[in-house]
Order: sequence, then structure tokens, then C-alpha cells
Amino acid sequence: MFPNPYDERDDVFWIVGLSTDVRHATEVIPGAHPPGEWVPTLCQHWIRLPFPTPAGRVPTTAAIQRQCLRCGELAEQRDCSGVIWDF
Repeated sequence: MFPNPYDERDDVFWIVGLSTDVRHATEVIPGAHPPGEWVPTLCQHWIRLPFPTPAGRVPTTAAIQRQCLRCGELAEQRDCSGVIWDF
């Protein structure tokens, strides 16, 4: 589900970086940077953007539900609208 364009809150995207098993929140819009590039998260942890999953397959990160607690706290303090995003 995409963020509501009429919502005044900032958007964060919960993604799983390459070689990690925790979702971090980032303000970087998915697809705005090439796969493999380093992007900052709300907790100031840098992660590499994953590569897209081939059409017809389920992303391997879809089963990962665990979220960074610090990113969650910061997103809540800033009243951000969160979207879980898998590549």
C-alpha cells in the first residue's frame, strides 16, 4: 500500500538491507537510488538497498517482520507514516 498523498505526516519506508535480517526505517523513497547503494536510516545506521526480486517471485525479505526499535521510536516521535517495502 502506498502512502496517502493527502496525509500531512512524513513517510518512512521499512526495508531490509542487503545481508541483514532487521527492517530499518528510511526516508529514502524506494527506487530513488540504485540497488546496492548505501542509504541512511532514521537511527543513523547505513544499509545497502537490496536488488529487485524477479517478476513472479516473492521477495525473500517478505517474511522478515522484526523492526529496529530505535527507528520505531524515532518514527513515532516524528509521527511518521510507515510503509513496509520489499524489493
